[in-house]
Amino acid sequence: MLATDIERRPPVAGEISRQDYAARYGPTAGDRIRLGDTNLLALIERDETSYGDEVLRGWGKTMRTGLMMNDRLPAASELDLIISNVIVIDPVLGVRKASIGVKDGRIVGVGRAGNPDIVDNPDLLIGSATAPVYGQGYIATPGGIDTHVHLVQPRLIPVALAAGMTTLITGGLNDNPAFNLRRMFQAFEHQPINLGVLGRAASTVPEPLERQIESGACGLKVHEDYAGYPSVIDQALTVADAHDIQIAMHTDGINESCELHETVAAINGRAIHAYHVEGIGGGHAPDILAIVGVGNVIGSSTTPTIPYGRNVVAEHHAMMWSVHGMNPRVPSDRSMIADRIRDATMRAESVLHELGAISIINSDSQGMGRIGESTRRTWQLAHQMKTVAGGEPLHDNPRILKYLAKYTINPARAHGIHPWVGSLEPGKIADIVLWRPEFFGVKPELVIKGGYVAWGALGEGNASIPQSQPVLYGPHWGGQGVAAASLSANFVSAAAVAGEFRRHVRSRRRALAVTGTRQVGKRHMLYNQANPRIEIDPRTVEIRIDGAPLPPLPDDDLPLNRRYFLL
Repeated sequence: MLATDIERRPPVAGEISRQDYAARYGPTAGDRIRLGDTNLLALIERDETSYGDEVLRGWGKTMRTGLMMNDRLPAASELDLIISNVIVIDPVLGVRKASIGVKDGRIVGVGRAGNPDIVDNPDLLIGSATAPVYGQGYIATPGGIDTHVHLVQPRLIPVALAAGMTTLITGGLNDNPAFNLRRMFQAFEHQPINLGVLGRAASTVPEPLERQIESGACGLKVHEDYAGYPSVIDQALTVADAHDIQIAMHTDGINESCELHETVAAINGRAIHAYHVEGIGGGHAPDILAIVGVGNVIGSSTTPTIPYGRNVVAEHHAMMWSVHGMNPRVPSDRSMIADRIRDATMRAESVLHELGAISIINSDSQGMGRIGESTRRTWQLAHQMKTVAGGEPLHDNPRILKYLAKYTINPARAHGIHPWVGSLEPGKIADIVLWRPEFFGVKPELVIKGGYVAWGALGEGNASIPQSQPVLYGPHWGGQGVAAASLSANFVSAAAVAGEFRRHVRSRRRALAVTGTRQVGKRHMLYNQANPRIEIDPRTVEIRIDGAPLPPLPDDDLPLNRRYFLL
């Protein structure tokens, strides 16, 4: 799993080999780590640890009073949690070896940890009460953010957590009246996951939209099943501008009320998040994909269509009948589905992700997507596109950060929750996912929520050691009882925070107002800012990107797949 670009030479006094160092303390600067069984190699660009001062927990190790622990620290300086010697892969901070310090549920630093009495210039101070998480050999990423969730049933939540998701932006089937919105927030009281709920934008007058915003909606969703008209889009955006919330848009797939150019005209240069821009999940046929070339539109796509593979077209027929109320006995319904499922746009979608033109990946859970696969399919796509487009000869850090940003910092910025989540920057909620490198992107080891372990791979309860088989995903103590609420947040509008949201919901969870949604655009999407020119032939659906035809894509076996699952 480990390799080095540095020439081997015999060790001298005070040195050990890279292999021995990695076995004891985890890999260090210059080492490369393969992500799962993909072709992606992450290079550790620097190591914040002071060699010889590594923080180790256990018998005969260094996390003891007088060594790495200082028992005379004032309470304000002592960390609550230290994740030691971990490989940080973060879209803002890059790829480095460091320790992560947490205090009062927030990240306070990513750097060198230890006792200032014996360690030079530590960034993070370990006290006698600091709780350790053994991080060497593991990868730490920000908690994932899924911004396209249909809350059809409660069983979605354990699956999301087991995939490393810690924040959901949702729009369920029946969340929209104030009564239902409040019940949904109350239902999450014992779930260790952040929640934002989108109201339904299906009105040409502001009052129904404002009632939802004041009741706790963090944004609004335009959907063709209820009304994707230009007048509805314009009204939703007008209300959004007044309340600093985001609009998610699923456009008119049968071009009944408008075509793509009319939708773009209705948007009129304002910030908006366009769902499943490939069009298979819905939207103007056959050319909604061209909207990724519009700079004020932030595009996303969903798990069912990425990465492109041999079964992706066939799979969507059954999905369409189920989730969109279609009848296979009705000829017009069959014709609509045939127009919507387009092989060419799905192939183009993968290419546009590689170009950085589609900025976000989300699930569309049970609206034809799978909530547990956003992470895995992101890394399968990154692997596939390295196969097609090639990459750096020694490492893949730029590509890794580009794809990680698609389900962390970019959705956070798009929906105005970036001050709190989306990266491991100091000051943010300590939502951190730990991975064993060989299981990266598939099965996380631990999900830390608000600075406390909330979910993870748990061994048999009657065993003598924690890791005994069968190992199954489930809640840790942070996912039990009222702890889950104290570690999590409800993302709502500023109007809800200023109003009576807390009185109506009576939640232990923090209510945080989304912010900065009306100034955001493609230019703010980290590593994913491209605005290519998309040409789509309306008869043949042939697609050209900046004048070039689509490259052939492999449709055979993918990594992170059967090797990891019995069923």
